Amino acid sequence: MNKSLEYFFESYMHQDWREDYASSFDAVAAFDVEEKSEIKKEFVDALLLLLEDGELPNDMINKFGGNFQPDSEGMTTDAWVKKVIDSIHVT
Repeated sequence: MNKSLEYFFESYMHQDWREDYASSFDAVAAFDVEEKSEIKKEFVDALLLLLEDGELPNDMINKFGGNFQPDSEGMTTDAWVKKVIDSIHVT
């Protein structure tokens, strides 16, 4: 397993994440503001590697400890991951 993916999904997309954030992208925005650049870069790099392997399964987020399905926000897993990558500011 990838530690940066587990860290994000377990910390920001855990079972009760909806109590803290209105949408998955609110959780991503919090991650972007709260975390150090090196943590964000590791996470983005890990997501990019996942995309290189082909279409992502619907349960990908659950495999890394998250409790979220992108289709609940009208997106495929691939589209959601690409939007997450675009939403994170790595310096």
